[in-house]
Amino acid sequence: MRIPPSFLLALLIAAPSAPSVRAADLCSPSQSTVDEVRCVREALKALDRKLEQAFARVAAEAKSVPGETYQVLWRENLTKFYRTTSDPRQQADRFRTERRQACAFAKSVSFQGTGYGIFMTRCELALSKTMLDQLQP
Repeated sequence: MRIPPSFLLALLIAAPSAPSVRAADLCSPSQSTVDEVRCVREALKALDRKLEQAFARVAAEAKSVPGETYQVLWRENLTKFYRTTSDPRQQADRFRTERRQACAFAKSVSFQGTGYGIFMTRCELALSKTMLDQLQP
């Protein structure tokens, strides 16, 4: 699956952010740089675990739909149109790869904000939160 960075960037811009989950609220920039980096990385790891669970839940739901028609359409839509897989682990890995590229693109066109690592992780948190919102039942 090859998601254009511009698509993920648009998703990030359009994403409503829930105050309780935003990295800015979890990880204060007033912390030392080392503490802030550690905090945003841990927040991203926790969100990645939730995403993996959500991808697995969606796959299980697709498989549990009675009849073969939905399962086939779901799998074909993923594999042929989006050129990805119906395997939730591979979907999560691919999402992380594309997320990093979109955030690197975003950082490359901006000349403001925090350092590269902190910006990237906060960007990845925002995209992950948006994806998780989309995967909720």
